[in-house]
Amino acid sequence: MSSLEMAALAGWHDALPELVSMIGKPGFAGRLDSALREVAPFDLSCAFAYPGRDRPMLLHDGLGAVSSTQIMTNYLNGTYLLDAVYSACLRRAPQGLHRLADLAPDAFFEGEYYNSPDVHPCISMESGTLAEEIVFLVPVQGSFYIAYSLLRANGSPAFREKDFERLQRTAPMATSLAQRHWEHLAPAGSDSEPAQQPTSQDVEQAFETFAPSRLTRREQGIVSLILRGHSSMSIGRILEIAEGTVKIHRKHIYAKLDISSQTELFNLFIKHLLAGR
Repeated sequence: MSSLEMAALAGWHDALPELVSMIGKPGFAGRLDSALREVAPFDLSCAFAYPGRDRPMLLHDGLGAVSSTQIMTNYLNGTYLLDAVYSACLRRAPQGLHRLADLAPDAFFEGEYYNSPDVHPCISMESGTLAEEIVFLVPVQGSFYIAYSLLRANGSPAFREKDFERLQRTAPMATSLAQRHWEHLAPAGSDSEPAQQPTSQDVEQAFETFAPSRLTRREQGIVSLILRGHSSMSIGRILEIAEGTVKIHRKHIYAKLDISSQTELFNLFIKHLLAGR
C-alpha cells in the first residue's frame, strides 16, 4: 500500500472513535460520509431501509436536493420496485460494499428507470445520470436490509479500482456501524420475514395487478423483468425459455397494451404504480 493510500485510511481510522460514540445519535450518517470521504471522494450519498416487501424508509439524505421532494415521495411509494439496489436486498445479497454494476441486471443502465430524472431520486434534471453508484449492503434481521450508497455525479469520474479497494477496507467496520445505528428500526422478534402491510397496500402487487384483463400472469412477469432492467437474453435465462420466445412475448405485450416501445410500457407502469398514492 502506498503512503498516499495509508494516509487516506489513517483519516478513516482516526474518525472511528467519534463514529462509535455517535451511534444512535443525530448526525451519525453525516459524520460517516465525512469519514469515508477521507478514503475516497464522492458527491452524493443516501441510506434507505428496505423491510422486505414493505415500503422503504429514507434514513439519510445526502443528495443535495438533486431532485424534487415529489420524486423521492414517488420512490418511497413504489418506484423503488424498479431499483436494482432494492432487488439486491430482496434477494439477500451478501453484506459488504458492491458496485451497482455488479448487482444490476444486464440492461439496467440503458433502461428508462435509471435514466429518468422524473423517476430516479438520485438523478439531477440538470446534470443527468450518475457517473457511478456503489453501495454498502447491511443485512440487519431477516429480510430487513440497510443500503448506504455513495454516488459520483455526472461529470465526475467513476470510482477507480484503487478507490473501491480502499473503501472495501472500511466495509467491515462501516457496515457494522450502520447496523448498530439503525438496527432499532428492524421488527422485534425472530429472524423471520417482517410483518407485511395489508395486501391492498403491498406495492409489490403492482406487478401482479398491472393490466390483468389484458395480460396473462406470464406476461406480467415478463413486464416485471423488462422494467427491472433485464434484456431478452437475461429474461430467457431466468424463465428457461429461448430469447426469441421472450421477444415474441414482448411483441404480444405491446400489441395487447396498444403501445410500440419500452418507454411507453415504462410510462404506463409508472402511471399504474402511482395511481391514487
